[in-house]
Amino acid sequence: MASDSRTACKSSTRKYSQHFWRRLCKAKLSSAPVGAWVLVLALAASAAAQDWPNRHYSGVINDYPLSANPTAGPWELRGPWSLSLRPFGGADFSASLTMEFSDLGSGSGFSTDSRHQHTHHITMKGATLVWNPPQTDCPTGITPFPTYTWVLEVNGMADVAGNGGSPFTGPVPLQVCLGGGPNLEISNITLVFTNLSTGPSQATNHFGPQTIHGVVRLPKEPE
Repeated sequence: MASDSRTACKSSTRKYSQHFWRRLCKAKLSSAPVGAWVLVLALAASAAAQDWPNRHYSGVINDYPLSANPTAGPWELRGPWSLSLRPFGGADFSASLTMEFSDLGSGSGFSTDSRHQHTHHITMKGATLVWNPPQTDCPTGITPFPTYTWVLEVNGMADVAGNGGSPFTGPVPLQVCLGGGPNLEISNITLVFTNLSTGPSQATNHFGPQTIHGVVRLPKEPE
């Protein structure tokens, strides 16, 4: 029974407010009968709904993903993003991005058409949220200095608009990771358009399979 209690505490700590469950799991419930433990969890879950802060993070994406056409050079991808954490787990992500060929990608021509300027609006609702994910789940930077630690990971199916239309045939898998260092717990964000079970998605072909980087503004929490 003690091991079952520790397992429940471990999984619940990740899903709900960590400091709430840490206090609960320190209680000496290992000798309690099964019915009592279930009742405690039910009551605690109700209390955790009020204890969980609806955290909101935002920032800016600014990177140079590779084009699907190697001779075209890198894209410039920039714009604001937003991530809201739902009570009891789950998350909603959105981003409004401009995309165009960089100076290198546009070659000798610097006209508007040569840059293939367009916009993308990305939305992902009810995505899976994991606190303190295995560090190997999220991308590793080529030169991660100063080093940083991943704090949360979000995975789901994202809708991607292009110039207000539908460039893809349907939602595409997207991974979002947030992390930071000892001075600022959450400072960095990465996006990766992961593959479908059948192979690369249309988003992977367009944005590239590599990591897209950005910055996190100071997190805001409702008072």
